[in-house]
Order: sequence, then C-alpha cells, then structure tokens
Amino acid sequence: MRWTDEDRAAAAREEELRRLPLAAVFTALGVLLPQAFHLLGLGATFLPMFLPVLAAGLLLPLRLTLVTAVITPLLSWLLTGMPPLAPPVLPLLLVELPVTAGVICFLRRSMRWPVFAAVAVAMLVDRVLLLVVLESVTLLAGVQHPLLGPAMVVAGLPGVALQLLVLPPALKLIEARFPHLSPLPVAEARQ
Repeated sequence: MRWTDEDRAAAAREEELRRLPLAAVFTALGVLLPQAFHLLGLGATFLPMFLPVLAAGLLLPLRLTLVTAVITPLLSWLLTGMPPLAPPVLPLLLVELPVTAGVICFLRRSMRWPVFAAVAVAMLVDRVLLLVVLESVTLLAGVQHPLLGPAMVVAGLPGVALQLLVLPPALKLIEARFPHLSPLPVAEARQ
C-alpha cells in the first residue's frame, strides 16, 4: 500500500491528537517544576522549565512541541507571575524554549540522533541564541556592559548539565515503560 500525502497528513493529525494529553502533562510540569526549584532557591540557574519542555521535544511531534514550548512559560506567568516580565525573562523564554525544543525534536525524530547528542546540541544552540539575543538587545538599548551576555550564558551552565544528566536516562525509562510513546522504532529508541 502506498501512502499519499493525504494519508501522511491524516496520520500526523492522529498522532498529535493521541499525544495531546502528554503535551498537557509536560505543560503542567513546566509550570510546577520551576516553582519547586524556586522554593529551594535554585530557580533560573538550573533552567527547570527546560526539563519538561525538552522532554516534550523528545517525545512529541514538532507542532505539539512548539505549542508546549510557547504555552508553558505563558501559562506559568499567568498563574504564578514567573518567569517575570521585568527583567525580561518571559520574552527570552518565549524565544529560547521553542527554538531549543524544536532543535531537539528535529534531531531526535527526523535525524534520529541519540538522546544525549540531541540534548547537547540543543543546549549549545540555546546558549548561543541567548548570547546573540542579549548582545543584540543591549546594543539596541544602548547598554554598555560587555559581560552581561556571557555572564547570563555561564549562569545557566548548571542547568545545561542538569538537562544532560536527567533527560537521557528519563527518556530511556519512559520509552522502556511506555514503548508506544517513542517516536523511533524500539531498537533505535534504546540508543
């Protein structure tokens, strides 16, 4: 049987509908997990909102990944006031999370990269993106502080390490317990 473009589109819509509850779980975790980190005084340094959003990127189709990456910080801001508008953390996350989650989704689902490599490259893209955005905004605003961008990038390195330590084994555990959630064939998912 040959698949037409219509068949592929229908299958993609069906997969998105089946995974919609999982997107809601990742969004809820993206609101709750940062609150737990902030209670412990570990907030922004460990990038806690990235954990569930990047996990979504590893398990969900691209469109649901991007929706999760945008809705999560907005919903968190509406419900908790975090991430704040001033300093402009919310606008930064509205750029960072979709790009980083989109990269990880593409590398894992389309390119079939191993989880650790996909997470590492996605976090590298995030840190470079953050530096470029901060440098551009400070230049446009006329702020003369040459270490602001690099300091913000370095401040998040513990969070990068956390993503690299938590996401690969977490995904392995999820795919072992729920193999139907894996976007890859079972043999490839175990890499």
